[in-house]
Amino acid sequence: MGDDAATILSQSKRRLTRLKLLANFFEHIDIISIYIKTDIIHNLFQENAALDYNKLELFHLQYTDSLIELLTKIKRQKENDMLAVINEIDINNKYISGFEERQVDSFETDRKMYSGIFSKHLKNVYKDFTEEVFTANWDNVLYFHKKYAKEFYRTDSDESLLKTGSFPAYQYKDYSIERKLLGRLNIQGFKVRFVCGYLNGINEYELFKIFQSDDYFIFSVDEKKLYLFDQDLGKLDVSENQSNQTTIIDQLKRKNEHLESNMNERKRILPTEVENVLKDYLRNLENIDIMSKIFDFDEETNILRAMLNLNLNNNN
Repeated sequence: MGDDAATILSQSKRRLTRLKLLANFFEHIDIISIYIKTDIIHNLFQENAALDYNKLELFHLQYTDSLIELLTKIKRQKENDMLAVINEIDINNKYISGFEERQVDSFETDRKMYSGIFSKHLKNVYKDFTEEVFTANWDNVLYFHKKYAKEFYRTDSDESLLKTGSFPAYQYKDYSIERKLLGRLNIQGFKVRFVCGYLNGINEYELFKIFQSDDYFIFSVDEKKLYLFDQDLGKLDVSENQSNQTTIIDQLKRKNEHLESNMNERKRILPTEVENVLKDYLRNLENIDIMSKIFDFDEETNILRAMLNLNLNNNN
């Protein structure tokens, strides 16, 4: 093989590589078929040293180069169109990663600690009542809702279930504590468990269960009231609070899947005139009469016919 033939084959291989990359990008059946048939023509010359390699160069100049130029232009346009979508997917992924790294488990740990802190606070309040002093600091228990309410407290509960009417109460500074509730807390040593929190508009409520009993009580944070829960518990969602960010993250993941799916679909869609050009191009590659004008020797044409027909049967 002469130097010119080696150069032509090398340049032909580079063209094939570019065409394959374009076929992989568009994932379009006609472009894939054109690549396969162009590869067959390249192999025809590579495997038959007696053929005139200038005709391979002529074929690429007449067909391949124009197609590569057209598809490269369309690819650039599509990549520009996709850039905004790619950026949106990237921003969503950063938000998702940032959230997942925060380890929402901290709420679960703090929730358990909060139960103990609230129990201790109630015990101090009762002790103050017996000694007629006011030493308990309510900020010791108010930190929890300030830290977690917006993200974790349930927002879709019926507020009428959480409220109550008037009740006999002990007054501790600005706070009202139902007398009956304080009595039951005393019986159980003021041991309570935080069940869950509720956020209705600007009003926040916390539901507690008294240890070793069937009694629940509400801490109405904004009204500064503590009272027994006397409604039907079955009507209230008392499951553990979940981060509302989890819902947002799930939505973002679904949105990214949708964006990626649409982007891949739009990548495959070509303008009608380009679709028609590809089909004409493919027909020309499959048309032996047109090919024989380039490959005009009988030996070349016969080999090409056999290879193209074989490919047609297997790949269409």
